[in-house]
Amino acid sequence: MTTNSAGNAPSTVARRLLFMALTLAAPAILLMGALVAMQYNEGQRRFSTQLVAMTRALSLATDRQIEQGHSVLQGLAVSPALAEGDLATFEKQAREAVQGREGWIVLMTMDRQLINTRIPPGQPRPIAPVTPQSWSEMTTGKSNVSNLIPRHGAGPIIGTNVPVLVRGKLLVLAYMQHPAAFHALMTGQTFPDSWTASIVDRNAALVARSRDQDKMLGKHASPDMRRAMARANDGVVRTHTLDGVQTLSAFSRSPTYGWTFIVGVPREELNRAVMTSLGPAVAGAALLIALGVTAAFAFARPISRDVRGLVGEAEALAGGAPLDPAPSHLQEIAEVRGSLQAAADILRARDAEARRAAERQQLMINELNHRVKNTLVVVQSLARHSLRAKNDELTSDQGLTQFNDRIHALATAHDLLTRRSWEGADLGELLAEVLQPYASQVSLEGPPLPLRPNAAVALAMIFHELATNASKYGALSTPAGQVAVRWSLDGRTRLVVDWRETGGPEVKPPKRKGFGSRLIAASLKGDLAGAADFDYAPSGLICVLTILTPPRTAQPTGA
Repeated sequence: MTTNSAGNAPSTVARRLLFMALTLAAPAILLMGALVAMQYNEGQRRFSTQLVAMTRALSLATDRQIEQGHSVLQGLAVSPALAEGDLATFEKQAREAVQGREGWIVLMTMDRQLINTRIPPGQPRPIAPVTPQSWSEMTTGKSNVSNLIPRHGAGPIIGTNVPVLVRGKLLVLAYMQHPAAFHALMTGQTFPDSWTASIVDRNAALVARSRDQDKMLGKHASPDMRRAMARANDGVVRTHTLDGVQTLSAFSRSPTYGWTFIVGVPREELNRAVMTSLGPAVAGAALLIALGVTAAFAFARPISRDVRGLVGEAEALAGGAPLDPAPSHLQEIAEVRGSLQAAADILRARDAEARRAAERQQLMINELNHRVKNTLVVVQSLARHSLRAKNDELTSDQGLTQFNDRIHALATAHDLLTRRSWEGADLGELLAEVLQPYASQVSLEGPPLPLRPNAAVALAMIFHELATNASKYGALSTPAGQVAVRWSLDGRTRLVVDWRETGGPEVKPPKRKGFGSRLIAASLKGDLAGAADFDYAPSGLICVLTILTPPRTAQPTGA
């Protein structure tokens, strides 16, 4: 570990980084935060005041538009022909009054229309009953202008109405208009294209809109806007338009008719305008930041140099090369270099121990392999002598060959396990080893499946017996014969292996069970907790092995 003299104590990373952060961030953040907060609040207040004034003026313009229809009604309401019930004369007067206008006159009872200037004279008048509540409002003067009136099969309309007496009977005289008449109020204004202006009735239903008039007609204002309108006659609220644009919206309700004019400005545009006004402040803050960055680079240069030295030492540590730590200007860097040196010593010691352990393990594996092979040679020799002397059924050359083949299959499984350090074997690799003499006539298909050592030995013996039987009596006894071995996991722990022979001689069920069948049954039951199902179909033997095979676990060394 590198150390410095007491008279030249190294600085610390924490002190330099703290000083750099304070130099860089503190003045700019304080100044920028104060200016942005002040200017943003002022910009919001200024815009809010302007928008409220604008909506009040436009609300008055909406009232004047409504008053035009009301003036026509006032002139017709004092007609003598109407008072005397001369409806034919009055209808002529009404048609003359609205000539050249977009609106039309309707004289109605609670149940039907008596006059409708939109319908040619003599044509039947539509039956348009009015609800008792609406009739009460129109005849008592509580509602001089209607809300948006929906019509089945036609667009909505708006009515301005006054109650009149005709021969002592109370009727309603109305001036009807399409919402397009109010839409013209907004098209005549010089709103920016990004702004949204709207007129809503007393139910907050959209009567006119500066954009997407036909699409938005009849829809209600946003919940935020409706709550704000319920609290006051005018004001400003942060909300969104019906098409999802975040806005700062001002509204003003007409005290005469109850309709409300709304103007919404996109908040993004408002923020951009406010930030533009902060140009000088931003420039000053940028200058302060530039000075802070310059100072930070000056302080960081020696830190970077020491850190780059650590990178080279770490690469040397990874390559196993000896470390030659350089002197450090910072206490923390010196401590890291000392730790790297200690880590290098520990790693070298661990590598030496790992090499010794690997050598010991390899020695044990070689010893185990040698002993297993010697044991098998001894067993083979004893079996040869025993078979010749005591068992008449197996003293023939054929019986001895069968016994030797079984011992060879066992040795093959041991060799495969030895190559895997007795940690198990893959089922596909095991089958390829056992069935290698018949590789041209055998196909293997199945997922990778690790086996425990005892399961691998048992399966090697089973498939050796199946292959031997097939080479004598089944598909492997003819050049055209084929054997297909397929295996799969049924669930998580149940292995199913399918042995299927085709192309061999006709198969007949055996008259008795031989040693091979007994060996298969015993191995399945004892070592694998499984069972075998044999189908001696004429076209070829089918054997299905069902094995409970838990996941392979690591075996202890020398197991």
